[in-house]
Amino acid sequence: MEMKKLIGNIMLTGGLIGGAISAARIPPMWGGVIGSLIIMGVGIVLRRRGEKEELHRATQKGSGGIQELERILTKAIEDVGEIMKIEEHNKVRESLSKVLEFLDGFAEKARPLRIESLKAYGQLMTAFSRAERSLNRAWSAYADGYEGEGRTYLEFGYEGLKETLNTLKSIE
Repeated sequence: MEMKKLIGNIMLTGGLIGGAISAARIPPMWGGVIGSLIIMGVGIVLRRRGEKEELHRATQKGSGGIQELERILTKAIEDVGEIMKIEEHNKVRESLSKVLEFLDGFAEKARPLRIESLKAYGQLMTAFSRAERSLNRAWSAYADGYEGEGRTYLEFGYEGLKETLNTLKSIE
């Protein structure tokens, strides 16, 4: 964790504890409550700045940001497209497991986008969660032997990943 985020978290925690203690007194120590709110506000600002700097560093390294998310989605779309060509349901389930494991880190890597735009982050994660849920349902259907249902949800997941990629590209 970066130093600004750490200091921000410490200030948030200290402000919260200080505010609770000040407010719990009878009569409340209003000066302490106001001071705690100021400390918490500074902590929030430091934490957000630390997250923004983390995003920019990750983008420069090529290990985060929109380009990394686009790479993950493109590979997942290609992999699901290949899975859709497979006929044997056990191979479909095994291949789908690998795709789901690959997509596992997507939500964590997308988190810094909420600093740039909360609305865009919400739209991206809504589309992604819909796609991921469909792929999980496809996996479950194949595991239970319901190939028709599995194929349907696999197609929903494929379309959902494409929608997620389009949503991501609209953020740029």
